[in-house]
Amino acid sequence: MDGLWALMISAALFCATMTMTPGPNNILLATSGANFGIRRTLPHILGIRVGQTLLHIAILLGLGGIFEAWPVMHQVLRTLSLAYLLFLAYRVITMSVDNDVKEIKHRPMTIKESVMFQWINPKAWLATITLCTAFTTSGETYWISAVMGVLVFNIVGFPTSFTWVVLGAAIRKKLNTSSRKKAFNWSMGALLLLTIPIIIR
Repeated sequence: MDGLWALMISAALFCATMTMTPGPNNILLATSGANFGIRRTLPHILGIRVGQTLLHIAILLGLGGIFEAWPVMHQVLRTLSLAYLLFLAYRVITMSVDNDVKEIKHRPMTIKESVMFQWINPKAWLATITLCTAFTTSGETYWISAVMGVLVFNIVGFPTSFTWVVLGAAIRKKLNTSSRKKAFNWSMGALLLLTIPIIIR
């Protein structure tokens, strides 16, 4: 059992690295925090945790094996993620910078949208597949380690995601002109585009 706890500590460090470093989720969270504030971004964070948990469970139940058996399905996933990241980058870049009725068109990501995004988020797949393979034990303790991995991912993931929202909200105070907001949104859109090589390499 001591070995299992040591494995979970290592898993926690891995999760912290994966959820704290820049990626599509964190870039979108910082952008949302800067444009909409912390409270309106909370559903986005909740959606990430729900989506990644469902993905985690699905892989533990054998979804990863399906992609090994049918590689074309993996290629379809990569194409969808590429297309959606392009759409999200466009959405971020074209976000309204004026406090008027246009804001109705530009809103934070909903729980449902955030949940669905995890299924085509390459970084979420990479982190989850690694957790399901490198940080589980074999034999009779497999499912114990697997369930503990799901818990660890959520315990570590929520505060690290929240940190990006707080960072965005802190930047919000500096975005007091339309030109600054536009420059910030363009920068975040560009960073989102830089995550695309993760998919195509």
